[in-house]
Amino acid sequence: MKLDTNWQATEQTNISLNDVRGSIVFKDVVKKYGAVHAVDGVDLEIEHGELVTLLGPSGCGKTTTLRMIAGLELPSTGTISIGGTDVSRLPATYRNVSMVFQSYALFPHLTVLDNVAYGLRMSGTKISQAREKAEDALSMVGLAGFGARLPSELSGGQQQRVALARAIVLEPEVLLLDEPLSNLDAKLRRYVREEIRALQQRIGVTTVYVTHDQEEAMAVSDRIIVMEQGRIAQAGSPADLYHSPKSAFIASFIGEANLIPCVAAIAADGSRIAEISNYTFAVPKSEVSPGEATLVIRPAAISFSANADEGIPSMITSAAFLGDRVLYSIETPIGRLFYVEYTASIRHPDRTEVNITLDPAKLHLV
Repeated sequence: MKLDTNWQATEQTNISLNDVRGSIVFKDVVKKYGAVHAVDGVDLEIEHGELVTLLGPSGCGKTTTLRMIAGLELPSTGTISIGGTDVSRLPATYRNVSMVFQSYALFPHLTVLDNVAYGLRMSGTKISQAREKAEDALSMVGLAGFGARLPSELSGGQQQRVALARAIVLEPEVLLLDEPLSNLDAKLRRYVREEIRALQQRIGVTTVYVTHDQEEAMAVSDRIIVMEQGRIAQAGSPADLYHSPKSAFIASFIGEANLIPCVAAIAADGSRIAEISNYTFAVPKSEVSPGEATLVIRPAAISFSANADEGIPSMITSAAFLGDRVLYSIETPIGRLFYVEYTASIRHPDRTEVNITLDPAKLHLV
């Protein structure tokens, strides 16, 4: 028995944006532990086939939200629906959801094939059918021929792929990934996250991914939901969150940013300007209200000026050589800035006086 090919290959189907299969809807969901609100009034909609990442610092509520989708936790108040069905009070065993845990949770005494087939066997699938589906799932994650091995005979990345195969073999409506790469080294994390994203796009399953790593979130997600103190701080595509953060918290959490206190004002043409000390910077894309604000300066907005008579006179306080780039710390009249220069052959030494300019199109006010 093969895995359902309609489920495997979404590029061969026409999926409506209104398709509720695998959709997830939270309505005013609260999860309390005593007096602590781990999740506090969350409204959330995830469409069928999306890969959405819950991102935020420890204690922000992202894992609790994931566990409520799984049915491992039930909401204190509010409703959760999956595929158009209210599952708010249903335990995990009655939800068509598969979860991949941070620790892989493989059975060490079972072969790889038996690990993948385990869920099918527990649901009553015949041994021959379960093993055939398990072999198909292992092939999908690039582990064809590994079925006879024990988990201890695999690398960390291979064990994570076995955990993925065990989850997708059940053909769930929703796939949940809880910090799936945290046990891998940096190089392997990049490789496995690419595999996860490619697999998710190939099978088209709705996927909710939890991480505290913003680079990981930006690399795999259709949308990112940033959580702070149990609430949704901002949701949007990786590009939306990077270029249009709604707060200093979002700006600091999505990508690298210099956050400089300033006063926002309205220019004669109606655009915004940022006033810092004796300097004024145009911020044409901003619509922030006048008053105290924060100027978000991404490293890409900074450049060294070739003209000694223009820009902001500054001094390099440190220069760290990182192979293909140099990371500078620069003392300026508006505050200390960090800047990444991708021309490692030109390295300005510490205590070098420089003039810097800021690109208005890459500045943002919050």
